Amino acid sequence: MAKKKKCNCPPPGAPDWMVTYGDMVTLLLCFFVLIVAFSEIKKEDEFNAVVEEIKRSFGMKGGGGKLPTKEDPELSLIERLETIQFQKKKEPNRSTTEEPGVEGREPRVTQVREGMKFIVGSRIVFEPGSAEITPQARGTLDGIADQVRGTNNVLEIKGHAAPAEIDQAGRYRDLDRLSYARASAVRDYLIDQGKVRSDRFRLVAVGDREPAAYGVYNDAGQQPNRRVEIVQSETIIQQMREPQAYAGG
Repeated sequence: MAKKKKCNCPPPGAPDWMVTYGDMVTLLLCFFVLIVAFSEIKKEDEFNAVVEEIKRSFGMKGGGGKLPTKEDPELSLIERLETIQFQKKKEPNRSTTEEPGVEGREPRVTQVREGMKFIVGSRIVFEPGSAEITPQARGTLDGIADQVRGTNNVLEIKGHAAPAEIDQAGRYRDLDRLSYARASAVRDYLIDQGKVRSDRFRLVAVGDREPAAYGVYNDAGQQPNRRVEIVQSETIIQQMREPQAYAGG
């Protein structure tokens, strides 16, 4: 009679460690699902109710007691979520406010895509506190005018000023007015010389908010900040005059 072979098959059912491991992974998954769900809170009352239930389940307030830890349980993750989300007063935002906005003649805003912009030529530099175009700057402007003459692209003239010029501005009340005066001087020069048409310009007063040189306070170091830049856009002047005709493009 043949001898029966001994079976080395494992016992039926899952091992004990696998059951414990599966429970732990499931709890972690639920925990991360809750975190994702709380990342964008739309109904604060429901959020508060869920937080209170979680607290009771973990024994944080009136439940099965508190664990003896050095840290205060009130500073747990749940408590931090509450602090971050609700410590500020409820302020109406654009999506929830019921107050009507201010309407002008046109209740719509038409956006014209200006495409790429690039600086034409080099910087036009000014003396401290002055909006007078220097002889050297005139030569630079003549070269720029030769590049942009004969086209219909919008030309943006950006006037800048240095922070130290606030005491040297003289008749200009602030740096915005000084930078605008510089942009106006450049535009007037190009128009008076008959080099560029007047309808192509757009003036921008930047003041001292876009410095080219940082951490320098003498006149020589601040020279790059006392400048005007001429920026040419891909947009043509017809698009600015008739934005509705080009809005779809």
